[in-house]
Amino acid sequence: MTTAKRELKEETGAVEFHMEPVCVYSVTGKTRVNDKADEETFGMLFTADIFSFEPIHSEIEKILITEHLIDDWTYPLIQPKLIREARRRGVYE
Repeated sequence: MTTAKRELKEETGAVEFHMEPVCVYSVTGKTRVNDKADEETFGMLFTADIFSFEPIHSEIEKILITEHLIDDWTYPLIQPKLIREARRRGVYE
């Protein structure tokens, strides 16, 4: 969870937040960390309630707070599936 907290701070500017694990997931195929088409890599999905932000000091352009999810995903083959799984588990409405 230490890495997830650090990434949340770096990528969003979140200062005060509560983070909970949702589930482990895997991806098979070529990724940034794997160049083999048949190799499986694993990650952890978290949810976070963010209470305050600081100015962003990373490559992120801006913080966007909306009522609804965006359509333009960075990883469109993976992120919608993770959101569906979080909804199935009752941790995201």
